[in-house]
Amino acid sequence: MPFNKKANGKTSIESLSLTVSDKPVDFVIKTMQQVEQEHNGHDVLPHRHNYYTIIWVKKGKGTHHIDFKTYEVKENIIFFISPEQVHHLTMEPGHDGYVLLFTPDFTERHGIAMTLIQQGGFFSRCDDVAPLYINSPHYELQLEQYLQLMCREYKNKGPFHHEMLGSLLKMFLLECKRMADAAVLPRESRNHPKAGIIRQFKTLLDDRFKEWHKVSDYAEELHITPNYLNEVLSQETGISAKDFILNRIMLEAKRYATYSELSAKEVGYELGFDDPAHFSKLFKQQQKESFSGFRDSIRKKYN
Repeated sequence: MPFNKKANGKTSIESLSLTVSDKPVDFVIKTMQQVEQEHNGHDVLPHRHNYYTIIWVKKGKGTHHIDFKTYEVKENIIFFISPEQVHHLTMEPGHDGYVLLFTPDFTERHGIAMTLIQQGGFFSRCDDVAPLYINSPHYELQLEQYLQLMCREYKNKGPFHHEMLGSLLKMFLLECKRMADAAVLPRESRNHPKAGIIRQFKTLLDDRFKEWHKVSDYAEELHITPNYLNEVLSQETGISAKDFILNRIMLEAKRYATYSELSAKEVGYELGFDDPAHFSKLFKQQQKESFSGFRDSIRKKYN
């Protein structure tokens, strides 16, 4: 996996904004061939976005690294990459498919509920989401139709242009949801108060994990006691609130170790630790090796 250093010798994780011709936009749809032409054969370094990404590989083979999981790319596979996730896709020549890019603001403005985005099973900022395999000609045809309509609307920019794109994106996501639900056994409904607490906690965690390291911080914001928050999370997910917080901090720390040249001390400050020694001790306790040891081993694995 390639790494790039800035002139000052430090590397941070490159975070990309959604632009076209250097102007900010909130929605883009491309074919994979168009993306390949834009890169002009140059390798794309591991990076993350401040927007959502959907990649449907209709044809082709390759490898997709999403944070610390590696997926073999096969035909008719759909990847969902959330804001802040680090990913790196490499494809063999002759591939075909679509790439959808859209910002959180776009979904909000066009009535695509966050429950569909984050609780639909496709996107999660702090957890990797398994790709979706299209195993039915019916769903393949339906999804292809939505994307072709999106491509036409994106190119022609007719009346109510953004509204049409928003509606088509929502229909595409709902079709993916139908397909995913049809492939698994029905699950117990999670439309109850505890599910709401879990959703709110996870949203807060993604937004505040660098500032709030204590269970009590989140419980206070949710207007419940720390004990009750722990009870809900442990019963419903099998993971305590404290472990959720630690796991989120460690995920970000591992991203910095892998994709940047920041020292353990600098990463500790980035993640809200006033005492660098405390961060180093916590990292070693959680990962069973030092920050520098993890950095060396993970880079040997991917290089």
